[in-house]
Amino acid sequence: MKEDVIVEFPLSGEWFVGADGTEKGHELAFDFVRVDARLRATRTTALRELLTTVPLTDYYGWGQPIHAPFDGHVITAIDGCPEVSRSVASILFDSLVSLFSSGQEALIARMKADGDGDIRCFAGNHLVIESSLRPGVFAFIAHARSGSLTVARGETVSAGQPVAEVGNSGLSTMPHLHFHVMSDPSPLTDRVIPFRFARYEALIDGQWQLREASLPTRRQRIRRVD
Repeated sequence: MKEDVIVEFPLSGEWFVGADGTEKGHELAFDFVRVDARLRATRTTALRELLTTVPLTDYYGWGQPIHAPFDGHVITAIDGCPEVSRSVASILFDSLVSLFSSGQEALIARMKADGDGDIRCFAGNHLVIESSLRPGVFAFIAHARSGSLTVARGETVSAGQPVAEVGNSGLSTMPHLHFHVMSDPSPLTDRVIPFRFARYEALIDGQWQLREASLPTRRQRIRRVD
């Protein structure tokens, strides 16, 4: 890409950057989680969150609107995948198991080799939107709430238009948005491309500061600017 890809921040309100695209295996991809002042993602107690299955409705991010990042048309719209609801203890256990297992990587590698475009097992309910201004630039939105997609394949969307809600479908540890930009309509190709958000505010040294054509960093609080 000769010019930088600029997109609108796809969420409303304040969010916490859980992954900023610098992590191995998560290059150029962002995860956004909604948390409170204590960096807690739910309204429940820490002990209950650890030992029991917390209702998804107790998560601050659950059901929050997801907006189209640019004017475009919908290439893929997958809905109807079930939500995942587990205790933190079970999530931590699965994370430890994954450290010593290549099962997930093997599954994705097999899907790539077979040309299988069904990515519901890890993306859950998801959207792929192609930019009208920049054909060949695709936004990937994953883990949406089941039944929340408001657009279908082939429809046109406008930047800022609500297209789905934050959920916990697919390979997800808590309600959050996974977002990245790519040069291919299939996330299996790994053709992710650099991008920047047009405008947002970041909480820096206790002050909200405007950022334009920029990207936030991990563990930073940011919010949408309309």
